[in-house]
Amino acid sequence: MSLAIIKKLFEKIEKDGCGINGYEKIIQFEFTDLKESYNVKFLGERAELIDISETPSATVQITSENFEKLTNGQLNPNTAFLFGKIKVFGDMSQLLKLSKILEYYS
Repeated sequence: MSLAIIKKLFEKIEKDGCGINGYEKIIQFEFTDLKESYNVKFLGERAELIDISETPSATVQITSENFEKLTNGQLNPNTAFLFGKIKVFGDMSQLLKLSKILEYYS
């Protein structure tokens, strides 16, 4: 389920890469309810899944349900963080940049 949600986000990015706005980082998404992890590499105007062995700039822990809500615009990333629905490890500034990307594509 979580991989399908990531792929939907990739489809939106493929149609319009402007929302990434030159962002070039690796973010690891850990879906806590499914015990799955995916590394997403943002490459300026596109994004792709990469091998989990590459070191991410930040790790985002979230449930698959809340990630789907984020990508559909039903959940604000900043609010989700404040209420503990998202946990971030590593470079916290990446959450702000990722938040803008998710809001653009929601």
